[in-house]
Amino acid sequence: MKIPKLPPGISPLLAFGIIIGIVLFTMGGGVYYLINNPSFNDPTGGSIVNASLQDQYGIETVISVALMFIGFIGFLLIYESTKHVYNASYATKLLILGIVIILISVILLYFMLIPKTQWLFPWASS
Repeated sequence: MKIPKLPPGISPLLAFGIIIGIVLFTMGGGVYYLINNPSFNDPTGGSIVNASLQDQYGIETVISVALMFIGFIGFLLIYESTKHVYNASYATKLLILGIVIILISVILLYFMLIPKTQWLFPWASS
């Protein structure tokens, strides 16, 4: 099987960035936003996360994509730490920073998920 080549003039880094952008847009709810055109915020001003599992606010899309991007940066830092084998202190700092960034991103995404899934988090109901 022959591996396809990129068109001339497109760098692999640019192609990778475009693919990551498409993935983050799709996973963050961008397709839902384009199809349904939801309101950008809660009309009552109570929350940035819609409690319905089938609906979302526009700001929820933006925040979820941003948090996923931040988590992706954490993975890039972990990958970068593997390139600095001979500078162990720098590699360790990059590794720890990457892990901390990923954990913060995942925890904040879970906090966004709690209002949508009260059945999964019964302790969080008010």
